[in-house]
Amino acid sequence: MRVREYDSVFVNRTRGSSPPAGRSAGASFMDRLKSAAGAAAPEKAADSLDLTKTDDGLRNLLHRLTPGSRDVLDRMEAGKADITEDEWTGLCRELEALGAISKDDFQYTQAGWRVIPLGYWGEDGEFVRYDTVSIMKNKLPDVGHSQGGQWICPDEYDWKGDPLAYLNNWMKSLYQWRSDMARARNEDETPKYNNFSPITNQINSCQKVTDLVRALWKCEEGTGL
Repeated sequence: MRVREYDSVFVNRTRGSSPPAGRSAGASFMDRLKSAAGAAAPEKAADSLDLTKTDDGLRNLLHRLTPGSRDVLDRMEAGKADITEDEWTGLCRELEALGAISKDDFQYTQAGWRVIPLGYWGEDGEFVRYDTVSIMKNKLPDVGHSQGGQWICPDEYDWKGDPLAYLNNWMKSLYQWRSDMARARNEDETPKYNNFSPITNQINSCQKVTDLVRALWKCEEGTGL
């Protein structure tokens, strides 16, 4: 186990196979991202913060995606649950490169990996760690916290070839986890936690990417592409 400099997170390989000799789990994760980025990465938009807020922006985004990513969108829309993790990563990498989603959106919606918030920094500067409730016990390690307060772990068994179902299931888990902790109380009945933004940010990223994919489907139908 070692600390990675990638967004100041830990990389956990407690599940699945160990990395090859001479390569860390973190390195294989980064290699995977770099490989996806290098495969026909589109030109980066100069100013794309509002890229998806209009129909014209969506059409422009759709036209700038590579044929491979367009094919992934078409198969998803057709209801085919045959999307590979690399195909989904490639599509999301292109969306990030074009400015349609942020770096965090890309990181939080990866296939085969979970970025789990461990807690938050309190007003006194101390790190407040969240409870490891039942739905997270097989994902969260019994460790302290990283500088960024997040943990990356492999999640090979949840991927079934349907990216939106994958994101939806993760959002349900995050909602449940957040609700459980919102009900937690100290001995004096005050709330045990007062900041759930690390969890909420992940939920928002999953929802943003889901909504964008559906908007691109609708846009493609309207243009007859």
